[in-house]
Amino acid sequence: MSSFFKKKPQAPSMIESAQQALEELRTEFSDDVLRRSLVINDKVSRLGSKKLEYFNELLGITDDVGDRVWPLFESFRNAKVVLEVEGFMASVVASAVKSSDLPEHEKLPIIDIYLDLWTGGMVDRDPSLNGTTLRGSIDRMWQGTIPGILRAAANAEAVKLGFPNPPLVLARALDQLCGVHRSETAQIEAGAVLKDAIIDAMLAVRAL
Repeated sequence: MSSFFKKKPQAPSMIESAQQALEELRTEFSDDVLRRSLVINDKVSRLGSKKLEYFNELLGITDDVGDRVWPLFESFRNAKVVLEVEGFMASVVASAVKSSDLPEHEKLPIIDIYLDLWTGGMVDRDPSLNGTTLRGSIDRMWQGTIPGILRAAANAEAVKLGFPNPPLVLARALDQLCGVHRSETAQIEAGAVLKDAIIDAMLAVRAL
């Protein structure tokens, strides 16, 4: 029979356990990915009202927007188009959050976390991108495009306020941003697609 008084191995402390877990993660992910994850988890924790799953849903809505928008640019696919169209998709979702019925004080923190995740995903797909530069660019992009995005969604009301054909204006602006040239008929059709994609994104965000 073994002795009841045999010295038991000392359990690792909380700090040692955390360090061990961190080392295990380092073997699987880069330090940059770990740093991004820790920053995002901290922001989500401080926000309190939303879990990480909510932001994954926002990324899913981004993909849904892409399913509608990408076919408009398939024949123009190059590096600039890819980045600009991806940025437009993220801008649509950020605009949908900003125009949602969420509490006003939560909107910008939610957009901040969402764009952190979006930027990280873009850098993971293309490591040649500078994450800091891209993050600043997407902030400027969504803030610059939100008026046109919202006017395209509220087309009839915007026209009454003196904004002629907002979906067409938005399509032309996106084409110019991407360096794309298409006929006016094709731009009108593209504007209608963008309008529908924006409205669907807004409804999807409100449904979360």
